[in-house]
This record gives sequence, C-alpha cells and structure tokens, in this order.
Amino acid sequence: MAPKRRSQKLYLPEEVWVEILSRLPVKTLLRFKCVCRQWRTLISSPTFASLHLNRSISNPTRRSILVFDQYEDQFVSFDPVTFSPIKKFNAGLDRVNCFGSEIMCVGSTNGVLCIIDESGRIWLWNPSTRQYRKLPPGINDRSTFLSMGFGFDSVSNDYKVVILGFRYIREGEHGIWVEVWSSNLESWREIKVDYSFRRGISVCDVIVEGSVHWFVMDSSRGSRGRMLVASFDMRTELLGVIPLPESKHNYIFSGFNWNEKFALITCDNPQKYRRIYQVWTIESDSVGKESWSKKFTFELNVGSVAQYRSMLNTVNGKVVLDKGGKLMFYDVETRKMKTVGTHEDEFFPLGAYSYVESLLSIKGFSPLGEDGVNEN
Repeated sequence: MAPKRRSQKLYLPEEVWVEILSRLPVKTLLRFKCVCRQWRTLISSPTFASLHLNRSISNPTRRSILVFDQYEDQFVSFDPVTFSPIKKFNAGLDRVNCFGSEIMCVGSTNGVLCIIDESGRIWLWNPSTRQYRKLPPGINDRSTFLSMGFGFDSVSNDYKVVILGFRYIREGEHGIWVEVWSSNLESWREIKVDYSFRRGISVCDVIVEGSVHWFVMDSSRGSRGRMLVASFDMRTELLGVIPLPESKHNYIFSGFNWNEKFALITCDNPQKYRRIYQVWTIESDSVGKESWSKKFTFELNVGSVAQYRSMLNTVNGKVVLDKGGKLMFYDVETRKMKTVGTHEDEFFPLGAYSYVESLLSIKGFSPLGEDGVNEN
C-alpha cells in the first residue's frame, strides 16, 4: 500500500502577498479583511491604503467618470474608454440621516467625495468603503458663499475644503472671504485675501498641481465685470487670479485639467446645433510671462438647442454633456461619442467627476449601514 502524501502549505514572503493585495479592487479587499487578523490589520492600515491608491491611480482601468443621477439619488461610475456604466453607489442618499434631501457634489479627490446639502452642511464620503464624516460649522455665513473646492495637499498629507464668499463693501463692489478646513487640524481657518468678486460657479472639480480653480467675475472698480480664473493653492493657501482672453468672455463652457495645465473650452457659436469648440491652455514663455494658447478644436452636433441643457464637465479629456435627460460622452482625442440614458428622458445628472476607488479613511470617518443609517 502506497504511503499517503502529506499536503504541503505554500508560504509566500509578506512583501509578495502585500504586492498582490495592493492590486485588488476595494470590494474584494473589504471581504478579505475577514480572512485573518493579519490581513485585517494590513488592509485597515493607512500605509496599505496609500499603496493601494497609488496602484489604482497608475492603472487606467481603475479610473472612472462619476456622475450623480438626481432621479435615482445615486452616483453612477462610467468606463472612461467605452463609456459603459460600471457601478452604482447608493448609500441611501434619499433616506440617510446625515444628508439633506438636496445634495451637490463639490469634488472628488483620491476616492473621497465632498458633498454639500441644501442647508449648507458639508460631508466627506468614501462611497467604496461607505464611510463618511460631517464637517463642523464654518466661521462665516454660508448664505454669502460663492464657490467651493475640495483638494489634497500632498506635501503635508492634508485634505482641504475651501470656500469663497463675498462681503459687501460699497455699491457695486464686494470683498472676498476665504475659509479652509484641514483634515490634519480638523478645524476651519479664515485666509485673508484682497480681491473683489461678484459672482462665481458654485463648485469646481478642476485641480491642477494641487490648485483648485473657479470661473469668477471681477467686481473691483473699473473692471467692467470681466471674467477671471481664480485659483487656490492647497499647499501655500494663496489665492490668485488669471484674466481670460477678452474675446472668450461670453462663451466659456468648461474648465478642466489638460496634461497638468489649466485649460478652458470656448465656443464661438453656442446657439447653433453644430458647435465648434476650442481648447485653450495657459503657457509660460522663457521669462515666465503667461498667455493663452489655442491647442485644438473639436466639433459637436448636439441636435436641438432646446434639448441641450449643459456641459457638465470635462474629465480626463472626456467631455460630459447633459442632453434632454441623457448623457453624452465625447472623447476629444479619438473624436468618438456615445449617448447614455438609464431612463427614457429621466436621467438628471448634476455633475461629472474623475473618480478612483480607494480605501482612504480620513480622521473622524464612521461607517454607514447598508440601509444608509449610521451604524454607530
């Protein structure tokens, strides 16, 4: 009788299975936390979350375009190449205690979304891990805010929310206040600035080299309401402005990050069905003088102007438009377009954002239950 063969266990060096785990999707990793205590400790650690995030950012297949569908109160992620729906994130936004009935996404950074509700309350939320935290009340009156931004200071490893608001100075002139919330300090601080804006776009997801950007209108004396790009550096916490080309003031559709440069899309014939768009970036010459340079043009046939609502955003070179309850994705490089509609004329998108799943947990995060109720 042949002797029984003894089974042998396969042992892998720790660095090998850490490398393997760091390349897996978040959903799989959350399940693997139940395998053993060692894996749970590893997957829950900030060091591993950072490693996993870097792997995901460098992998184009892990990136997606995230759109908030107001009709279903959920976020839907789309493949940036095929424009096919990938996943739906529904944390019970219509029932959850922490979110108001009307919400708006401020921005997306490293897998974390910044959300504000109709009452001015602000949350940070990781839809992949279903963790969130509510930010404390700010310093100034939220009813006077103009614009918001959400970004990351990679030098100090600090996630920041910035709010621009206005103060009345005199007839026809307003000053600006700036508040910054820091995840490291867990508090709001006011930043002194010397600018005068009258109007701005409420939220922005255009981050270039650590600076968040908005379109605003100059309200200083003698400005005649010229349009500007305001930028806030998350590291230095300095606010700056960049004038726009005079001929482009009336037809600005979107700003976006183009190869780590701030770019804007303009249109010379916004009332026509067949629209010609131009993409402009800011270039610096040998002595550091900045000027606008037209990079390329592209054409979109959007059909009826009555059906066309707005250009939602430009994410990773993909233009996202809202047309009569349907989404239109357009790749400015391949010139390919795809129309998506989850409901017949009932898709109500409220913005599009660049998104990557992550295990990131910011100080103060707590879990949401499957029904959208806080488990704590």
